[in-house]
Amino acid sequence: MSKAFFPRLAAQNIVKNGRFYFPYILTVIFTAAAFYICLAMSLTDKLPNMTRYVYLSVYMGIGCFVVGLFILIFLLYTNSFLMKRRLKELGLYNVLGMGKGNITAVLVYETLYVWLIGVALGVGVGIVFNKLVGMLAYRLMRIDVGFGFNVSIKGAWVTAAFFGAVLLITLLKNIRRLRRYNPVELLHGGNTGEQEPKTRGLLAVLGVLTLGAGYYLAVTAKDPMTAFATYFLAVFLVIIGTYCLFCAVSIAVLKALRKNRRFYYKTPNFIGISGLLHRMNRNAVGLANICILSTMVMVMVSGTVSLYAGTESILDVRVPTAISINMQFNSPVAEFDRERVVNDLCTLAGQNGVAVEKASSIECVAARMDIDGGNYYEEGSRGGQVRYINFVTADDVYDVLGVRSELEPGEAMLFGSESYGSATFNFGEDAVSLALKPCGIIPEKTLLASAPYREAGNTDVFILPDKAAVDKLTELVNSVYTSYLNKSCIIYIDTPSDEQTLNEFVAAVYNADSGASYSTDGSTSVSFISARTRSSDMQDFYATNGGFLFLGVFLGLVFVIAMVLIMYYKQISEGYEDRQRFAIMQQVGLPKRDIRRSINMQVLIVFFAPLIVAGIHVAFDFSMMRQLLMLFSMFDFKVTMICTLCVFGGFTLFYAAVYALTAKTYYKIVSE
Repeated sequence: MSKAFFPRLAAQNIVKNGRFYFPYILTVIFTAAAFYICLAMSLTDKLPNMTRYVYLSVYMGIGCFVVGLFILIFLLYTNSFLMKRRLKELGLYNVLGMGKGNITAVLVYETLYVWLIGVALGVGVGIVFNKLVGMLAYRLMRIDVGFGFNVSIKGAWVTAAFFGAVLLITLLKNIRRLRRYNPVELLHGGNTGEQEPKTRGLLAVLGVLTLGAGYYLAVTAKDPMTAFATYFLAVFLVIIGTYCLFCAVSIAVLKALRKNRRFYYKTPNFIGISGLLHRMNRNAVGLANICILSTMVMVMVSGTVSLYAGTESILDVRVPTAISINMQFNSPVAEFDRERVVNDLCTLAGQNGVAVEKASSIECVAARMDIDGGNYYEEGSRGGQVRYINFVTADDVYDVLGVRSELEPGEAMLFGSESYGSATFNFGEDAVSLALKPCGIIPEKTLLASAPYREAGNTDVFILPDKAAVDKLTELVNSVYTSYLNKSCIIYIDTPSDEQTLNEFVAAVYNADSGASYSTDGSTSVSFISARTRSSDMQDFYATNGGFLFLGVFLGLVFVIAMVLIMYYKQISEGYEDRQRFAIMQQVGLPKRDIRRSINMQVLIVFFAPLIVAGIHVAFDFSMMRQLLMLFSMFDFKVTMICTLCVFGGFTLFYAAVYALTAKTYYKIVSE
């Protein structure tokens, strides 16, 4: 054979098997473009050296890792579909005299063509769309970037090398498979049937237990830190449970339907159930993959959309007014002149051109404590969960929020992630117990904004009847406390002044004498001062949340394309497997109407079982997702619920459209 024979035959094979090869090449092109874009955006050095610009590089670096891992798994998976359809062709070559070494040479050239076409076009598409994708990311992040078109040479080389390595792995896997079969097995490899799967009771029990454990962790996570600590374990358990569900429980369900004589012995049901049952061993993994990909897409997109849509409400929590100033004093028990503090800051604001419309303040004593139920102890004394504790008075809450809390001595209101009937502070021989009243009259997110020391989902704010109650608790804690305890004054200023003026005022606040005394005897001075503006925080929050949204949508799009291709390959592969079977049924007199009904039933089960299970996963994940969003101060339940329902509805419509197209393709193949 001439040297040109193998390259020419490889090219002919790709064209001849276009129905299988072209989607595979398109997959390589699309994933190469996505990988290049991630690399180019993570490696760019054209952005200004500012914090919010760095966010994008970090996000896309994460995207490179996720997309790269996904590409490796997905190309190996789709390659298995492709090779299964080509076994008969390769076996024919072997029977006609081509040795396995010659066939290996053909496979090498085919892989080389796929690499050259896929990477060249993929990088080209990536270069073309990189600017457009970047502009979308900057728009979401509200970043004004004026750099021009650029090409990442390093990104192109890394993309080519990475896909070369992945396709080399697929080639080695194909060669190993070729070497393992004899010519007869190759000729019949694409049509090898499956034995009826056995009911796997142990695997079914494992699936129910792992899925139940994952759901339990999701619904019992009552605070963000617990949700964060258990999230990946819950995801792992749900993934294991999903595979077990489709591999074992689905077989048990199909066999139960077969035992129902009234249901099973109807022509469409008989054909559909028997066909699904005999291929369920292979079908189960594909259905589980579709289900997991669907869940990942909906969770990622709904979570990031909720975070972005709730940015304004997050700002209401973190910076409820134009300026928020926090002054920390050198003694938690010493008194200070709060009126003088507010007046001095208002005077400083006027000197810097800031027109003060309203100035309010709140005095807060903060500490870190161990918590066990409704009992609070000195930090480190019990080794339990550490929480930020803040004490404020009802009068201060009224001053800031305009809401009056009617409390009697010995009563309090608690704003936090847990609810108790009472709270007891245990320090030394003395203990103070407070009866906790319902706190529905004040929005939790607004009150948490008044807490100077907080960690999202790990903060308790106690409203006490008066200053005497705060002083009593402060003295109790201070008498034995060896860790973190301080007193602060938080000043909120409303003003119509522009951003530049506010920034100049903030600079003036930081330059003020931090050692200034605010008591008549000089015992109380400022030990720390900080200031933040709503406009500055808005830029950072939109940069952060916009970056999350872009990454979520970008990865979601990659996973959606993968899901569609898995569906396509499943339907094409199964269509060719079923074509001969349905041809025989037509020859013995089975009406086409019954064939179409049985096809519809099979495709409906194959398509919508993963969607239904994915919807259940999302429903159980919703509570945990809400807790995780609280880590970013996103407390708006309504926004999160609306975004999740809209994403699920949109995904379902898209899923149904894919079902309609692939069902039509499947029916066309079996009817040929």
